Amino acid sequence: MISPRARHAASAFLIALATVVSFRATPAAQPAPFRILISNDDGVRAPGLLAMALALRSVAEITIAAPAENQSGKGHSITIAEPMYVDKVTLQPGLEAYSITATPASCVKIGLSVLMKGKPDLVVSGINRGYNLGRVTYVSGTVGAAREAALSGIPAIAASTVTEQTDYAPAAEVVRQVVEMARKNGLEPGVILNVNVPPGTAAAIKGIQLTRQSLLTGVERFEEQKTPSGRRFFWSIWNEPTGDVEGTDVWAVEHGFAAVTPLTAGEFDAKTYDSWKTRFPAK
Repeated sequence: MISPRARHAASAFLIALATVVSFRATPAAQPAPFRILISNDDGVRAPGLLAMALALRSVAEITIAAPAENQSGKGHSITIAEPMYVDKVTLQPGLEAYSITATPASCVKIGLSVLMKGKPDLVVSGINRGYNLGRVTYVSGTVGAAREAALSGIPAIAASTVTEQTDYAPAAEVVRQVVEMARKNGLEPGVILNVNVPPGTAAAIKGIQLTRQSLLTGVERFEEQKTPSGRRFFWSIWNEPTGDVEGTDVWAVEHGFAAVTPLTAGEFDAKTYDSWKTRFPAK
């Protein structure tokens, strides 16, 4: 006969064992995936966007929402007077994107408001065909898409490389590294990292530098021509800013470094606000 004390000990053991088994059977909570919205201004089928998407899908869950056609130079303009058609397109087997008849900033608006469930952790725009150095960022559709995200409280990265570059893989690898840094160290809402990558192979890029934004704007001239009937028209001829001092984004790419320049979405001038306070005394 089993004694009461033995029965009690056996019962306690079984209860403890059941607790352990139950605990071990409960699956651990899976961390939420890192989510990125990708856009650009060169159009949804641009090779720079494809290269970046291929590089980033290994480190994040990506959604692509980009203009159906080239929208270069559109800055932060938005589409308001025309319908914005959204179509799903296949960039390559297993990689789909949303093609939108809208400006880059509006593509990001639609991506955040309609196409994604919840806010992404990061918005990445590019890779643009042509640098966005210095104050060229004000007219860049690539940066405009990133700025729209920042205005919505989501950190963003805008990426560009030189116009003549045809292999976007080296620039995409630089962007991937910057994304990994942002994921590891965090990036405040409202911040844009403007990334410009020099031409050449991955081995030719000397490294990544944190830089200041150059005050240069590049040089633009207008070439005049005429129609057969004599009506005048002009072509914009644009040259990138060059020759700035060390520490700027312009200097970095000219010397073989990828430049990462922190920008903010706001334009409030605290210095002028403080100096003008006495000119508008409170009533």
